[in-house]
Amino acid sequence: MSYTKKSIIVKGIVIIVIILSSLLNGYLQMNRKAEKVENIFMNGEDKNGLSIHYDLEKIDDSMSYCISLAKANQQDNHQYIKKLNTLHQQFLSLESVKEYSQWYTDVKDVYPLAIGYLEGLELSKEHQKMLSKYQATYKSATHTISYSSYNQYVRDYKEETSGVIAEVIKKLTGVKEVSVFD
Repeated sequence: MSYTKKSIIVKGIVIIVIILSSLLNGYLQMNRKAEKVENIFMNGEDKNGLSIHYDLEKIDDSMSYCISLAKANQQDNHQYIKKLNTLHQQFLSLESVKEYSQWYTDVKDVYPLAIGYLEGLELSKEHQKMLSKYQATYKSATHTISYSSYNQYVRDYKEETSGVIAEVIKKLTGVKEVSVFD
């Protein structure tokens, strides 16, 4: 084999190695950034646990207490309470931000109806106080979620990982996708 042919082969191998290493590097960098954003959803900006996930746990706990209150008043077969219970059961199986977002949307549709139903019952003073506490917890958590900076981190991530080369890397390597929380 002549020197020219060997040189062309070596150059071709070098180009392939450069392309593959660039793909791998891009993949690793984008996945690290995606994991950082997901960690903010789960653990908060300061990694102190104050996060959207924490507030969703508070909402789920509040739902659990409302279900218990309904059971204590023999009202757990009402349609709103059943829906609340179904959502409560689903919470532990949620895995992605997208799933949590859909769950939260469903909760916002059902929870106020369940609370309204429970408020319409003749509850003892103690149960009325408990219901007010659960409702306050829910409102506090939804308020905190509405001011979360998580979605800004998602927008920043998408901006940082945009462009033709980044899109090629994403398609070829299967970079983790980051979802907004609605």
